[in-house]
Amino acid sequence: MHTPPRIVVVGGGYAGVMAARAALERRAQVTLVDADGHHGFLPRLATVAAGVGPVSDADAPLAELLPGVTLVTDEVAGIDHHARALATADGRGIEWDTLVLAAGAQATAPSIPGLADHAWTLRTPDDARRLRALVPTAESLVVVGAGSTGTQLAGEVAAAHPHVQVHLLEMADRILPSLPDNMADRAHHVLVDRRVAIRTGVSLDRVGPEGADLDDGTTVPGLVVWTGGYASNGNVLLPDAPTTDGRIVVDRCARVSGHRRVLAAGDIAAHRGPGGRLLPQTAQVAVRAGRLAGANAARIADGLRPRAGRLRHIGWVLPLGDGQAVAQVGPLPLADPVTGRLAPLLHDAIDVRHLLTVGGLPAAVRHHQEFVSLP
Repeated sequence: MHTPPRIVVVGGGYAGVMAARAALERRAQVTLVDADGHHGFLPRLATVAAGVGPVSDADAPLAELLPGVTLVTDEVAGIDHHARALATADGRGIEWDTLVLAAGAQATAPSIPGLADHAWTLRTPDDARRLRALVPTAESLVVVGAGSTGTQLAGEVAAAHPHVQVHLLEMADRILPSLPDNMADRAHHVLVDRRVAIRTGVSLDRVGPEGADLDDGTTVPGLVVWTGGYASNGNVLLPDAPTTDGRIVVDRCARVSGHRRVLAAGDIAAHRGPGGRLLPQTAQVAVRAGRLAGANAARIADGLRPRAGRLRHIGWVLPLGDGQAVAQVGPLPLADPVTGRLAPLLHDAIDVRHLLTVGGLPAAVRHHQEFVSLP
């Protein structure tokens, strides 16, 4: 009688849940280890923080999304590759035939005086829920970091709470510095129309209880939210693994270099697309990479050769609130006033597809009821 392979997945983000689902589909015995037992919908956090989307958009219990998976709510304390065992912080030992590391990236912040004491963050579902209570009562909101999260938060708050003066600060010379120019230009136009005060080429010197002091000598009063700074968890879990830009080096099968039975997926891994290009750390890439890693983990445990995957990043979607968004799908931009109205629907469609894949129709209905009920 065939003994189901034992697959252990570390991390319950986009890559982790997809790895667990893919391994289950290959009849593996799957254990998922996650620190808080919830799957965070990270692209939705700004919407929840602004008070626009329902609180249920922030996260969902992993046990609800992944019936059939053994869930261990704990942190990883160590990995014994010789014994093929993982130790948790509370002293449990979990044996595995193959291991998938999908612990994502951890928040980082520079040592700016007052940042840890007086600034809020938007990195977790709990952060979003806390800000949801604070934003409506604020006179001014100071968003530091105009990447995807910061720009979305500024747009959502400005649309939902016009009485709040929103400031968006960015160290680079434009907002959304890692996204295409046309998306950044359109987002800038939308935010300015909503009276968002945008300042680029500035850095924080200090954060106090009343606001932020900048390196040009000016002070911006308000509730300060820090949205920048992430680093891969790769070196924490696998310190001897080679890395690129802090991310674990993996092959096209998602195997970790030098570790035949260990795979990695999502933000923790340096995935490459066509032409060997390093792919961005996005939910879109994590979903595809997680499915690849989970399927190959089961194949390796069964004594089969893993299959190479073709990972790619096909575009960006960034909601800005009030039914507007900017997007680019392949070479096609959705960043003008007309096509920008289609981008939020695309964003919802991507989320619902993810929920359907992981947790089935009940999960999609429960966490995106309004979209699912559309004709």
